Amino acid sequence: MREIFWYFLKLGWLAFGGPVGQIGLMHLQVVERQKWIDEEEFVRALNFCHVLPGPEALQLAIYIGYKKGGYAGGALAGFLFILPGFITLTALAWIYVNFGKRPEVLGVLWGFRPVGLALLLAALVRISRATLKDTFSVVLALAAFVAFFFGHIPFLLVLLGSGFAYVGWRRFTPAMAALALLLPGRADAAESASRRLFDICSFFLKVGLFSFGGAYAVLPYIREGAVAEYGWITDREMIDALALGETTPGPLISIGIFVGYLAGNGRGVPWLGALGATFWLFLPSFVLVLGAARHMEWLTSRPGVKEFLRGVTSGVVGLMFSISIPLAKVAFMPSGTVDWITVVLGLAAFAALAFWRWRLNVVVVVLGGGALGLLRAFAPALFGGPLS
Repeated sequence: MREIFWYFLKLGWLAFGGPVGQIGLMHLQVVERQKWIDEEEFVRALNFCHVLPGPEALQLAIYIGYKKGGYAGGALAGFLFILPGFITLTALAWIYVNFGKRPEVLGVLWGFRPVGLALLLAALVRISRATLKDTFSVVLALAAFVAFFFGHIPFLLVLLGSGFAYVGWRRFTPAMAALALLLPGRADAAESASRRLFDICSFFLKVGLFSFGGAYAVLPYIREGAVAEYGWITDREMIDALALGETTPGPLISIGIFVGYLAGNGRGVPWLGALGATFWLFLPSFVLVLGAARHMEWLTSRPGVKEFLRGVTSGVVGLMFSISIPLAKVAFMPSGTVDWITVVLGLAAFAALAFWRWRLNVVVVVLGGGALGLLRAFAPALFGGPLS
């Protein structure tokens, strides 16, 4: 337990750069150096985590802790993995709420927003390359985009429909009944603090249960609930959450902590909002990994599981594209007209993240955008005028 405590505490603070880097760090330590598990089991555990909803890096940490120290070890590893993200994101949310109107902070956020959009689009390119390998996958992605953006069909129905459609196409299996009852209910306009906390908890539980395909894949669901349905935050705050989430350690889905803080702040309970979002967002990962670890082989070998996830990921491509449109308006038209400096910054960040041969670390790109924004706040003449 002592080894688990110190290793995962350190890992939590070093876990920048998304799941690929986080999983690579775990592989280096637990397979190559400490030999807690062998290569074959590490690969099987990673496949097991891909089958489950939730952030795979967190789930892999929980599984490794479980193998090393039982259920208590798994719970401790997962807790320490997300603790640094909770501390840093709640601190950033407090700064955002209390000092977000200061010129220097506005400048940093101005630089963050186009980079945040570039991160989303770069992830969209990566997922599209890995997923859209046949005609049906492309059609499914387009159908998901049309259904969500133009048809306003709820996120979960689009996602589940995409998964079952792909299974049906590959295996001629009838699509299962729609799970409309799982969708979050609308909040009452005159809600109290307790009602707000209940809605935060129930919403983020659903996010945790249906976060297939990685953190970027669940961003459309978070936006649908937090922006479009409940009205807790705006699109500008959503893209700020995305950019700030990339500068903090831990899984990117931790931006739910930032959103929970802002949602709770609307009723005077910001810290309870952040705590509620954190607990219910990550609870499914702990329960599913610790509960199903003994049945890893059976779960990953079930027929239809891979096909379902392939269809879900195809649908996610369309959903990610759909939310990039309103977020692009926020990033590139901060005052209602196109800010060409912001457009150039966003395109440069996108090129560095998606196509440049020597790709820069995500945190470096985000902080670079923030540094340019800070420069604009202090030397507006260099950028054609002050921020409005």
